[in-house]
Amino acid sequence: MRRLVVLLLTLVVPAAMLGAGFTLTMNRSFPGSSTGSTGPLVGPFAGSGVSPAGRIPVAILLGSGGSVATDVLGPYDVLAGSPAFDVFTVGVGTAPVALSGGLRTVPDHSVDDLDSGRAPWPEIVVVPAFTDPAGDPELLTLIERVHDRSGLIFGVCAGTRVLTHTGILNGRRATSFWSDLDGLRRSHPGTTWISGQRWVRDGRILTTAGVSSGILGALQLVKELAGPSEEQRIGARINYPGWNSDSTTIPAQRITASDYPYPLHALLPWFQPRYGLVLPPRTEEIDIAAAAELYGGVAFTAHVIPLAEAGEITTAHGFRLLTTPISEAPQLDRLIIPGLRSGSGLPSLSGRSSPPELPHGPGLPSLSERSSPAELPSGSGLPSLSGLPSSAGLPFPAGLPSLAELPAGVPVFLPQAVEEPGDSGFDPILRDIARTDGRGVAATAAKYIEYPAPVLPSGAPFPWRITLLAAGLFLLTTAGWAVAQVVSRVRRSVVPQPFSDTNQQVPAESESHRGHTAR
Repeated sequence: MRRLVVLLLTLVVPAAMLGAGFTLTMNRSFPGSSTGSTGPLVGPFAGSGVSPAGRIPVAILLGSGGSVATDVLGPYDVLAGSPAFDVFTVGVGTAPVALSGGLRTVPDHSVDDLDSGRAPWPEIVVVPAFTDPAGDPELLTLIERVHDRSGLIFGVCAGTRVLTHTGILNGRRATSFWSDLDGLRRSHPGTTWISGQRWVRDGRILTTAGVSSGILGALQLVKELAGPSEEQRIGARINYPGWNSDSTTIPAQRITASDYPYPLHALLPWFQPRYGLVLPPRTEEIDIAAAAELYGGVAFTAHVIPLAEAGEITTAHGFRLLTTPISEAPQLDRLIIPGLRSGSGLPSLSGRSSPPELPHGPGLPSLSERSSPAELPSGSGLPSLSGLPSSAGLPFPAGLPSLAELPAGVPVFLPQAVEEPGDSGFDPILRDIARTDGRGVAATAAKYIEYPAPVLPSGAPFPWRITLLAAGLFLLTTAGWAVAQVVSRVRRSVVPQPFSDTNQQVPAESESHRGHTAR
């Protein structure tokens, strides 16, 4: 019994707390259907059963339990950005599904739509990482059928775990997320698993390394199927580091002690700041994925809540995201607005000409007078976002709420407004995480999406939240052990001890008694 009490107080209770923390993190990163909007506001995707002439139909699969956001949105941005491809998403059904980082979407089509001809039969299938790789048999069967019909299968990151449940990787060369490779070699020895490569092509199967590598895998498909000039055009827009290199070699990563921020933040999510991710319509998909994934899906430094004027927005290339209306937003600690840029040829957010400045109200300094990152308080006097340029230079639809309608006094960060030469959408977010949570946290986040980290600033404030939580857990474990020891000693002191006085002699039998017994 004593051992059971010690085990309960020193191991089971802390483990239960860590398990509850991890569950909370996953629920925030992959929100269920009860979060935010109750469903699509514009109805089912209004597509046809035939792709436009000359365009290659591409289906990006969405797992019912959730998919990794950048695995989905990275290839979507690249392929849907080219007129050579007709890109749409496919789920088991058309109910809302989660993407990591707090995002939610509605599949354009169901598997049944493909079978019935209501949607084009795909020639390319993109398979992102699913929260449950074997959880959607209908999608596994679809992958096999497309492959059997000479279609191309494109597995992104841990999407290869989904592919291992189909059998199409038997006898093939493939790669995956770096921390999965050793386990895949043990569990699926029939596949030759390659490390240190951004992507691996074996016949009609293309697989990529971790998370952001799907962007380069998609650019490779553009190069093969739409030509080098189209790859150059899209690659220059996205600006992924090293995208125009002919080499696919990348560092072969290993788990090290410096990776501690990843599990620590995932297991201790309590008292996280709450970030409102304001999504202007027509924002590029990678800019959205970078913010949602890094803050809420990899670094786990914030609880991310996607916001918009209503319950749904459409991105630059037609991807639909469900959001919480700003009028229903909970209390927020910060607002992140991706996609807003000002620069040469585009009006600044304040409506002024070059040099570019962030919007400012009475008494608020311009960007040129502020230190990076671009952060400003919201409130009255700030201009409306309506009519401002999107990341593609397109006007936003009328009706987008003004900054004055956002929660007053909440700081606003515009990642794309502080992009530096050579940046992609990931770089300003990583630098921001380094400033707010430390260089180690940002470097670990970059490692876990296999992204070449930029030069990261130092000088982040002391991480009080995570330090106090870790210290509290340690003290709880120590206190549990101490209580168990006290209980054990108290129990020993009150339990009667067996008779053990060896000095007390048993009285000898009297002679008369012995004689009586003998008779």
